[in-house]
Amino acid sequence: MTKLSEIPVAWDAGGDRNILEPGTVSYVRFLGQKLFDDYEPLQFHSFDAQLLDWLNNVEDEDDRKLLFALLGDIFYVGRKEYAALYRSAYSGIISSWIVDVCSLSLFSPDIDEQIRTRVNESWVCPMTDSLRINAFLKTNNLISQSLRPDWHSLKELGDLDKIRTYLAKAHIRNLIILEDFVGTGNQASGVLTFLGSNFPELNVLLCPLIVCPKGDERLHSIAGRFPNVTYAPQLVLPQSSIFTEVGVQGEPTHHAGARTLFDKISARFDLPSHETMYGFKSTGSQVVMHSNCPNNTLQVFHHSSDKWEPLFPRVRRVL
Repeated sequence: MTKLSEIPVAWDAGGDRNILEPGTVSYVRFLGQKLFDDYEPLQFHSFDAQLLDWLNNVEDEDDRKLLFALLGDIFYVGRKEYAALYRSAYSGIISSWIVDVCSLSLFSPDIDEQIRTRVNESWVCPMTDSLRINAFLKTNNLISQSLRPDWHSLKELGDLDKIRTYLAKAHIRNLIILEDFVGTGNQASGVLTFLGSNFPELNVLLCPLIVCPKGDERLHSIAGRFPNVTYAPQLVLPQSSIFTEVGVQGEPTHHAGARTLFDKISARFDLPSHETMYGFKSTGSQVVMHSNCPNNTLQVFHHSSDKWEPLFPRVRRVL
């Protein structure tokens, strides 16, 4: 295939023998113009060109249809969606938590200003460098503290005494940690354990914007071990949105064919031991964010090699 116009019109028609829902191709092309073209790692390459290269990874027409069907299931978080999650996290979860830990009265005439003041007095930080803390603060017109380190790094490199000294000097009693996406909860669980074990006097809120079911279950369990730690995600993906290695009742009809396709092409991916065709630790996520693609997402979307051209190439954070 040398251009997208070569896609047969019949692909968009649906029908009993077509695994694609009616209008899938048109829908994907529309999303390409409105959303996917904003994908940061592809800012110098059009989505249509990348889509063509991605489809050309396979030669069989049915396999190309399967790729299209999978793309129709993607949960894409664009810039505007990010901003909406930032605003709702502040106005909902964070504000409610501040009211509780600071014993504020919801009936006070200036309750909104009281909440904003207490949040600014708190330490608002990212869990990893993936969350753009400055964008969150600007979106919600917040100030917070001058230092905003990511706690994944602070856990590994920080000096406990220096952290405690900073907390005391800045009179910080409340720590708010944000993260954009949590898959298995591997990194977040270490941060929560570190905080709960070493700073029992500090009120801690972990508020991820998007969480997969595996990570949600794990973080609920860990937070329950520490009375000063609150875990409150903004959006937990339903289990029905997860692509599982084994078929489940009620799943989309194209999933069975996609598993067969994964088996057929898996040798071209040369994955490390902790990853499968279903992502990091087989999370099965179908999430793509405009800033990057999580490694918990299906490999066909983000894996890059001399044998596979990704649709949403992932920028790795580490070697």
